[in-house]
Amino acid sequence: MALTIGQEKCVNTLDKPLAVSAGAGSGKTFTLTRRIVHALESGYLTDIDQVLAITFTSKAAGEIKSRVKGALRAGGMTEQALKTDEAWISTIHGMCSRILRAHALELGLDPAFKVADEATVKTLLDASLEEVLGGRDDLVTVAEGVSPQRLDALFASFDVHPAGPRTASVEGMVRQLVEAASAHPDGMASVVASPEAPGPIKLLAQLVDVAETAYALADAVKPGSTRDKFLAATQDALEGAHELIGRGSDGLTYRRVLSAMNGFPVPGRNFGKNTPYGEQAAELAEQYCAIAAQARCGLVQNQLATLIDVAKSVADAFARRKREAGLLDNNDLLAFASRAFRDHPAIQAAYADRFKLVMVDEFQDTDQLQVDMIKRMAGEGFSRMCTVGDAQQSIYRFRGADVSVYRRHLEDVCARNAEGIIKLPDNFRSHGDVLALCDRIFEQPQVFGAEFMSLAPGRAESKVKRPFLSDGPRVQVQVTVAPSRGVSSADAVAVAARRVAKSFSEFAAAGHRPSDMVVLLGGMGRANVYAEALRAEGLPCVVAGGSIFNRAPEVALMVRLAQAIANPKWTTALFEVLSSELFALSADDLLELSTGMDEERGIPRRRAFDQGFRHIERKVASGRAVSPALAACASLMRRASEQVGNAALADIMQGIVADSGWLARLEAAGPEGLARAGSVYKAIRMARDIEAAGGMGPAGVAEELALRVELAKEAPGALSAEGGDFVRIMTVHASKGLEFPIVAVAELRDDAARSQALECCSIEGRTYVSLDGGHVLERLKEKTSSLVAKSGSYQPFCEFDDEELAAMVSRSQLPADRRAAIKLHEERGEAAESRRLLYVALTRAKEALVVSMRGKSSKVDATGLSKSCWGDVRSALVGECCVFEPGVSMFDFGGQRPARVECVHLTPADVEELLGASGVAGDAADDAALRIDDGVRADGLAVGGSCADGFAVDGGPGVGGLGIGEAAAGGCPAGGKSGSDQPATSGLPAGGKAGMIALPVVRPYEPERGKPYAGARADMFSYSSIAEDGDGFADFSVEDTVDDAAGASLGARDADAATSLGTAFHRLAQLAALAWQPGCALERPDAARQQALERSCGLSAEQRDRLDAALERWFASDIASRMGACESVIPEAPFLVRVGGPCDAAYLEGEIDLLGCVAPAGTREQPAGSALVVDYKTGGSPAETAEQLHEKHLLQATCYAYAVLLEGYAQVECVFVRVEQDRSVAPGQPQTVSYRFDAADADEMGRALARAYHGHGQL
Repeated sequence: MALTIGQEKCVNTLDKPLAVSAGAGSGKTFTLTRRIVHALESGYLTDIDQVLAITFTSKAAGEIKSRVKGALRAGGMTEQALKTDEAWISTIHGMCSRILRAHALELGLDPAFKVADEATVKTLLDASLEEVLGGRDDLVTVAEGVSPQRLDALFASFDVHPAGPRTASVEGMVRQLVEAASAHPDGMASVVASPEAPGPIKLLAQLVDVAETAYALADAVKPGSTRDKFLAATQDALEGAHELIGRGSDGLTYRRVLSAMNGFPVPGRNFGKNTPYGEQAAELAEQYCAIAAQARCGLVQNQLATLIDVAKSVADAFARRKREAGLLDNNDLLAFASRAFRDHPAIQAAYADRFKLVMVDEFQDTDQLQVDMIKRMAGEGFSRMCTVGDAQQSIYRFRGADVSVYRRHLEDVCARNAEGIIKLPDNFRSHGDVLALCDRIFEQPQVFGAEFMSLAPGRAESKVKRPFLSDGPRVQVQVTVAPSRGVSSADAVAVAARRVAKSFSEFAAAGHRPSDMVVLLGGMGRANVYAEALRAEGLPCVVAGGSIFNRAPEVALMVRLAQAIANPKWTTALFEVLSSELFALSADDLLELSTGMDEERGIPRRRAFDQGFRHIERKVASGRAVSPALAACASLMRRASEQVGNAALADIMQGIVADSGWLARLEAAGPEGLARAGSVYKAIRMARDIEAAGGMGPAGVAEELALRVELAKEAPGALSAEGGDFVRIMTVHASKGLEFPIVAVAELRDDAARSQALECCSIEGRTYVSLDGGHVLERLKEKTSSLVAKSGSYQPFCEFDDEELAAMVSRSQLPADRRAAIKLHEERGEAAESRRLLYVALTRAKEALVVSMRGKSSKVDATGLSKSCWGDVRSALVGECCVFEPGVSMFDFGGQRPARVECVHLTPADVEELLGASGVAGDAADDAALRIDDGVRADGLAVGGSCADGFAVDGGPGVGGLGIGEAAAGGCPAGGKSGSDQPATSGLPAGGKAGMIALPVVRPYEPERGKPYAGARADMFSYSSIAEDGDGFADFSVEDTVDDAAGASLGARDADAATSLGTAFHRLAQLAALAWQPGCALERPDAARQQALERSCGLSAEQRDRLDAALERWFASDIASRMGACESVIPEAPFLVRVGGPCDAAYLEGEIDLLGCVAPAGTREQPAGSALVVDYKTGGSPAETAEQLHEKHLLQATCYAYAVLLEGYAQVECVFVRVEQDRSVAPGQPQTVSYRFDAADADEMGRALARAYHGHGQL
């Protein structure tokens, strides 16, 4: 292939700095390969060891090595070709690792250090956070140098642990700080806190001055109701402010000042037009907001300092743990290598002239630290350095890439070599129409503007192997507009996906193969929607790229298989494996496997699965009838149990999936099956890699596999990702470097405003941080005006350019100014990156494009496209101030054929017609997510609970799986030790470690406050999911007692039951139960433990007093004494039991706060003994009547009693202990609500619960 002028210049210029701007499809990899070969052939290099080539991925490095090796062999340079594999051609991390190993002793490193993978890094960071913040038990220790008082203030403002993906928490913010700082050689020393805010009294005085100015101007305006209200409110606020100022600064806090500020009405243009007031209203309003914004930052400036100190302690612990394990992570590699050059002149000197040819590929995705390090090895004035990149394709900002570094480097190169900027604008990939559309969009001033590098068509059309076959336009734009109300986002996505699939179907009808087409998405959250739409059109498709490997059901099944092989007593894992498509066992098979005969009594009894396997094999050997699937399953699982410890776990897994016939079934199922089989193999390879690292037994490998899968940000392992004939679905990031004849682009992220408590911004080696007190201010009661709320959007820098804005981040002297600069800097950076993402997506296309854009209409934007990169497409085709009209339009954009634009404004009727009745989900369907609630996993099984029909799980004690006080399936006594000598912990897998993944989970967990838990499976439910319909539920209690309650309306404090106060009480009560010994009373945890939990849960002083009183009542109560006298006590006992008959069966799940065995149980058929169930209730009102309380807890009591009665108890007493309410007849004793149930009513209770569930509308 002949070189272009630009390529030839790049190849032949070897002794001057070069910066090559290589457009998409311009052949840059070919150019870099030719440059290395030419340097060796010309004699400029004497050995390939003098080459340093840095690539973005290991795959790219391997490709360059392969091409160089082939070219050298072809040129007769066999010796150099043989050295290529050891050449310095690698990623930046590979280079740093090589340098650090060579100088490990000088740097105080272990020469045999290992590079930690992502899963290990997360594990170590989690452990470090737990060490400092207290971790899963919420027991807060004091970070070094941080007083308990400072921690108290921090936890009073922010939750310790995140309550959801969008909530600010101490743990989340500390993690953010540590991760940001770890990318810098100076670590936490690189973090720069905000400037100190002016004092509260000073800020209030400033606002008074501005308000008095506003008052004087408004007073001169013609009287009117709006003006008069403004004057009156301002006068009242001024009087209050003057009073506070007059008292002096003693006791005047930012919170009190903000409350006073909230009394000031914000100046507006509602009156005084064409007067001095009206002319200055906007400026005055900005001054109001500026002052309030400073106070907001001042409110939490001490908490920010504490947060940074805590982060330093976590960073130190993190570094120590990595050091002790002999590990470095990717950030360490960069930071340590940078420090080695900076602090060790001898090491710097060893590499200053080590390489004569230094090249960096994908330079637009580097950062300043990497650039500085590479320049140290590129000779005087970095004369030996050649960079290849394209600012238009910089899409890794979230990994620290900084496109401004690329632009500054171009300026440096130009200063040293006037001819050093080389452009490769020739595109050998795409048809001219694709490139013309890119020109029209990205040359716009608000997009790339003057910096845009237009790509020239360079391919020979006559040599195109897979030309465009359709007679229609090469560019289709599909606009799907949802109304502001009435059509959910989920339905709008489904419609957009159907439209894309329809276009692909038309391309297929014109003669294109499915493998010609790809759908590129901004993220994989909607990938399944597009896959379903394509399959509905008869097009085979595979999700081939994007970080969704860990969400694939078949991958979760492989994790469960590993766990079941490693520990056959782990019944949850084994049940999921047996009931999956791997063995395809029927319900009858599972029943036969899990049911044995009590020969002594002549009745059926539950048995462990591993015992069932042996029984089935004996049955097969004796010639009795067994289903083929069950016989094969028993044989394979028995063989696996014999191989554990003698063969690699990965080999055992591979043998089972192959010999079960599952892989064959998958591979015969077409492209989708092949893709799933690829993910199965990938999971097995992952297990094999873990074993190859050594040092772990089967259980450790299974645990590590679960963690790695959970954290894996990888594409599915499709077997046929290269050559299969199917449509591919992948992210834009995954498509980088690839090309496809027909590309559909959809679901790109928008540029919506960001809102978070902690803002971070890295500029020139420093991480600037800002913390906002808006979360704390939600509890302000003075809501006279909206000043404090409006101050959250304070932004004085909108007119600044990017360079000026970056300067303001570092130079701002006021905290709110710095925060505003950081926020705008990040918003602009994300908006620019979204445009570059669109550019990368469009330039993957060789022949044709389908651009699918979604928006939501509003009064100011008819299509809702303006605030995203889709607005750039619209303005390119119809103009800045125009909109797409409904229907089909044709637009000339400079291509050979016009673009076809079809704009659809959806109505609910349209959605129903397009999607059918299953669509029209309504707004409530938006962003639906699985709820994970109190020990209930997203797959609908109670963690540590039991499986259908009472199968015991996890080898731990529980209801519906084994009798209280009986031996667990694995021979582990309830509350005793497991076979691994680890404490058997209720609610955790064997070994006491939670690390299971849900099967399947597609969408991330996003809690919806106020909504009851909804089971993830249609035939599973919990008490809370039907509680709202519990009125009038049948009363099966044979006796009930409600300690004295007066008649009055219900109080509002019940809400506390779900708050941190309730959490703290339950944790402490649980700790006491875990520490209980037979024959002893329940003992209250010590004061240190209580205080730690109070800090962890962020309890206020008033809540701490309430907690203390509640604990005093509980541990002094007669019911606690009764529980202490039980034969066994189990806290947080999970259950999962069947209710209803064959036609209406469902499964009830839940968790009992405290379960005691008063007298041993019998059997389900011959009940005996009694059990005591306790449920703690915080909050509540002393005014609730006995009737109200009985009705209030009846359904929950019935659920719990039914589950316990199935264990063979003759009687169950359920006691709801209202730990914050005193009995009037016995002060100091908690009020209780008690119910008693008999085994004779169990069957009817189950049917009633089934009716309640089905009547709730979940089936």
